[in-house]
Amino acid sequence: MEKKHFKLKIKKDALLIVDWANVFGWSKSLGWKICPQKLFNYFNRTKVIDKRFYYGVEQGQAMSENFKLYIEGIGFTSIFKDVKWTPVLLETQSHLKKIVKDLFNVLDDVKNTNSNISNKLYELTKKVNNLPKISIGSSTTSFSLSNEKELNEIFDLIEELDGDLKNLNMEIGRLQVDLKLPVRRRKCDFDVEIARDVLNNQNNYDTLILFSGDGDYSALVKDLISRNKKVILVFAPDHMGKEYKEIHSKLFFACSVGKLRYFLEK
Repeated sequence: MEKKHFKLKIKKDALLIVDWANVFGWSKSLGWKICPQKLFNYFNRTKVIDKRFYYGVEQGQAMSENFKLYIEGIGFTSIFKDVKWTPVLLETQSHLKKIVKDLFNVLDDVKNTNSNISNKLYELTKKVNNLPKISIGSSTTSFSLSNEKELNEIFDLIEELDGDLKNLNMEIGRLQVDLKLPVRRRKCDFDVEIARDVLNNQNNYDTLILFSGDGDYSALVKDLISRNKKVILVFAPDHMGKEYKEIHSKLFFACSVGKLRYFLEK
């Protein structure tokens, strides 16, 4: 008997919204990727009045620019904007400030420990160097406590370890400098554009199909429900905002994307 696959039933006019940055980020935890072409084909139904695909384009990056052409060629209503790379100082971010401070403390402790070990190695070198040259045993079976070859091996090991510790301190120092420098964060959010389009078109559909687990859209979802609109939220496990757990309505349906894997997998 052929296995039956779950299929979303769409009985009234629907608007499909795909927040691609959010959806693309699901692949790592899902272990499989969503194919935009299959996504379009699955919702290419009479009742789906518009299929809107939101994504960022990195100008000058061939793969990104080709992806734009690919999406436009599929047939989606393509909404894109340029990706921005904004500088962020880790030390100024409230949610990272304590983490960075604690990390600096740990790194400082490591450097201090390394310095103490280096000092002890130096003292050990002096002591070994000052060992008296004595021999034990008869003329045929003698053993020297200051065997030149053994002492050289000891000195070499001490110097090697000391050098490793000093290099490690230099690496830690560079890391601490880097942590104080700004990093570039990829920024291309579509919260405003999606909310605008959803509300501007509310007279044209009865059901919103939203591919995004971002909790920032929960206020929009609640607003639509209050206007007697049905909302189907498609999300990936561990990628659904906790805000949606507060929504208890017959007009709200949360669907794990795993149920649609047969139809959407790349």
